Amino acid sequence: MGGKVTLSIEVELGWGVHDLDAAPHLSADGSAERAYLSRLLNCADALDVPISFDVVGHLLQSACDGSHEGPHRDGWFDADPGTDASVNPLFYAPEMVRDIVDRPSGHELCTHTYSHVPCQTVDEETVGWELDRAQSQIETVTGSKTVSIVPPRHSRPSSETLREAGIEIMRMSRDTSDKSRPGRLVELLYGPHPTFEPRLVDGVVETYCTAYPSLTSSALPSGQRDPLAPFRLLPVRVRQSLQRQYLSRAIDAAVETDGHCHLWCHLYDLSNQYQWPVVRSFLEELAARRDSGDVRVLTMAELNDDFREDEAADASYADGGADRPHAAERADHPRLDDATDHENKERVRVYD
Repeated sequence: MGGKVTLSIEVELGWGVHDLDAAPHLSADGSAERAYLSRLLNCADALDVPISFDVVGHLLQSACDGSHEGPHRDGWFDADPGTDASVNPLFYAPEMVRDIVDRPSGHELCTHTYSHVPCQTVDEETVGWELDRAQSQIETVTGSKTVSIVPPRHSRPSSETLREAGIEIMRMSRDTSDKSRPGRLVELLYGPHPTFEPRLVDGVVETYCTAYPSLTSSALPSGQRDPLAPFRLLPVRVRQSLQRQYLSRAIDAAVETDGHCHLWCHLYDLSNQYQWPVVRSFLEELAARRDSGDVRVLTMAELNDDFREDEAADASYADGGADRPHAAERADHPRLDDATDHENKERVRVYD
């Protein structure tokens, strides 16, 4: 059957840190992020590789007056400039979203809430408001609502609220480190990247990723921000080579286990001359291995459909129908399929 790979990229711009003090990872006007998005989309078109883009809903607007009558705490929208894309391009980016939607590669728009709200820090009314507003924006652009969500900072919303908003699949992070600083540094450089099997939890499919961006390297600059000092001791080419090997081994693991690999990053992570060559080279390998039949590349929505179809087939098999065991039962290698989620709270400045 082969492995499965999902790529998801968070598009936040200024909204990703509007509740924090600084944004050293972003370009001042969003020009770098826009330029590298175009490169990414061009590359994906050439290779026919679909990507799930997790977009903050406010970015779909071309302008606003800064007033949002939601149930949020006082001051939540203070950073909203109340202008338009020409004046504050870090808070409005409808042309970026339109470019994603208009491409022929079958990219998916997922919700990243309307204003990048960490769901566990607010009540259900606020989460519901955020999802309703974000779904409305997406429906205006695409003609339909999304079934996929990546909660900001992987802060888990309730399944009931998700179902009410039409969400069927959610990406959550899993902490795979041994919690020691040396262990974390080794993991970021060498991996291995785990294969996590999706799970159906209270009616919502959960697809799991690492607690750190995995499509890009933490050892290389993250957007406009330098990596941690220990990484800078290594030559850039060595760090790039290590990340390239990390990504290849991630595909290998998915193929060998007949499992699923979910790679992710923020748009800003790859928006520099150090990260982009590695990402581009990896996409070329991924497309080649897909074309050879090693692996399938699925958006989150496609993964949701695939998983639910597999579950239905399993149920039919158990009832004496379809003669097909679940993929996890066919695999010869163990995989991490514990449903317990570990919210990453370390280094918010890198992983938010």
